[in-house]
Amino acid sequence: MKKLIKTKTANPSYFLFEMMIIVTTMSILISSSEISASSGTAKILFTEESHDFGNVEQGEQLEYSFAFTNEGEAPLLIQNVQPACGCTGATVGEKTEYAKGESGEIKITFNTQGRDGHQEKSITVFTNDTESPEKVLKFSCDIK
Repeated sequence: MKKLIKTKTANPSYFLFEMMIIVTTMSILISSSEISASSGTAKILFTEESHDFGNVEQGEQLEYSFAFTNEGEAPLLIQNVQPACGCTGATVGEKTEYAKGESGEIKITFNTQGRDGHQEKSITVFTNDTESPEKVLKFSCDIK
């Protein structure tokens, strides 16, 4: 009879102890997955986000490259580059995925033919950067 009483009183104690271990383990796993999820993102950082070509002659084909680096922990994906108008071109090149710390560039072109005066244009870069999935790059010039 004493053995039966010890077993009945021991079971709830072991059960509570086991539940505490399970809850503690789950808390640790959840908090560590939140840490890795928050630090495991891509982050695009451009050297500059605007460029002024200054005074240019009409008819010139302007070119410029916006340099960037993946400052995040996860691979950076350049999903699309979208010029604001047809007179502007934008290319990423053959590569669209950049590892942590890796750099690349967005090359823009602008045809000044048939344009006059002050011009301001933009290109939108779409990425998997969760903080800034769309970056707008701007450039300007004065066509004489």
